[in-house]
Formats: sequence, structure tokens, C-alpha cells
Amino acid sequence: MSAKYISASTVIALIAAICLGGIVFASLKTPTTTRKVALGQTVVVSTTGYVHRGALWPRLRENLKTLGDRLENPGKERLTVTGALTRAGDLQPLPMTAILQFPDQLRVTLQLGIQARVFTFGGNAAHAVGEPPDSRELDLIELIVYDTAEHFFAHQAQGTATRFLGDHFRFDDGSQTDDASRFYDVYEVVEQVNTTNPARRQSKLYFFNCNTLLLDRITYSLERNGSQVAVEIQISNWQNVQGQQVPARIVRLENQRSVLTLTLNSTSLSPKVDDAIFGE
Repeated sequence: MSAKYISASTVIALIAAICLGGIVFASLKTPTTTRKVALGQTVVVSTTGYVHRGALWPRLRENLKTLGDRLENPGKERLTVTGALTRAGDLQPLPMTAILQFPDQLRVTLQLGIQARVFTFGGNAAHAVGEPPDSRELDLIELIVYDTAEHFFAHQAQGTATRFLGDHFRFDDGSQTDDASRFYDVYEVVEQVNTTNPARRQSKLYFFNCNTLLLDRITYSLERNGSQVAVEIQISNWQNVQGQQVPARIVRLENQRSVLTLTLNSTSLSPKVDDAIFGE
């Protein structure tokens, strides 16, 4: 199948057009397929919180299979990681521990010198011990909770409006080696992000690597102080942990500048625990 070139500037323009509601998908020169939750339309929706592979588009079933079975079966819902967080403007990386429980629950502990900063997300709102979460902490919550393959598949199971933009896109102009790892299947998802109050409605593009079948990047645009900010999430260094695929490096860029980098040193999986550590 022939590849379609999509430049970084095209991605930014595409996201902006989506947010404004005026996008013409034919400009990508590939057929698109849309699944929408609409009146009179039957959508298979999970009522257990787990993902049913048969309810996904056939193309996405292989992506889910590659990720592992922790989103489909009980027993590995809780992901505990330790590592370092590098933030733009900080003098050095911050030691970090995070507990992410499927679906969409998070507790983060950052070590700020001798002080520990704790903030949480229970699915509907962000909280913190002491001062409310600041903008960088809210961005980190969105990075760990929303900008993940786990969140993408969980909301596919809930019937979130999704548009398949096409397959075998690439970010370079084709002059480089014809490496299969450079090709992507691209999906647009429109959802509600609850990290802020009020919550915001957000369109995002998810790029699944055609070779590995894993999620490589996410792009979207948001408004900050009256200006549009182009956000790109880069997900890499996937590791096999207890039979599941988990990334060891996640980077958030804003206007092509790195602002958050997560480097994970250790990862473990365990069953879900209803221990009220997520603030709701």
C-alpha cells in the first residue's frame, strides 16, 4: 500500500481545523470512516469498564492484542511506576512515583527536595494535598491518564466518537529510507477532558505504528492565554512487563518544544484495589 506524507505543519493545521469544526477530511487524500454515537444507531458499549475486543473496529483489534490483555481481563488493572520527570525550567529531573489504575485513575508523588508533592485524579476532577494542582501538574495528569493507549481503547469500548483518517501516513517526505516503522494509522477522537474546571471538549489525533501496532504519538491543539498551542505526545521505548506492553519514555512537546519528559525506571502490574487513594 502506498504511503501518504503528512508534515508536522500539516498536522498542526489539521488539528486547528478540527477544533474550529471546519475540517475537510478529503484533503488527506484518503477515505475516512466515522463511528458516531447518534440517535437510532446501535453501538456496543462496555458496562464493566473492560474492553471487549469484538466491539472494536477490526483494524484496532490487532492493536489491542499487541498491547496485552490487561484492558480486557481483571487482574492487572493497577500500574505502579517509578522514574524521573523532567520539566522545562527545572534545574534537574524530579524523582516520581505514580499509580495508574485502569480506567482513568491516578496518584502521583513528586519529590521536590525534602518535600513530597502528591496530586490525584479520580476520573472526574484533579486534587492535591495542600495547594490545588497547578497548570504543569494538570498537564502531567493529562499526559499520564488521557494521552495513552489505555485511555484510547477504554473510550472506544464506551462508544466515543471516532474517525479513521487513513493508513500508512508518514511524517517525512519519503526521501528517507522506506522504513515500515515510519508509517502510521491515524484516528481522530473527540472527547471530554476532565482535568480542568470546567472540563474541555478536545479533538486528538492518535498515530498507531503500522509495524509495531503500538501507539507512537498523539497530537492536538489547545488554547492558552488567547493563543493556540500545538501539542505533540511522543511515546517510545515500549517494554514487555508481565506480558503487557508499557512505554518507558513519554514526552510532551508544545509548539515543538519539550515541556514534560517522563522516564520510567521500574514498572509493575497488580490487580485493581478500591482503596480510595485517587481522591474521589
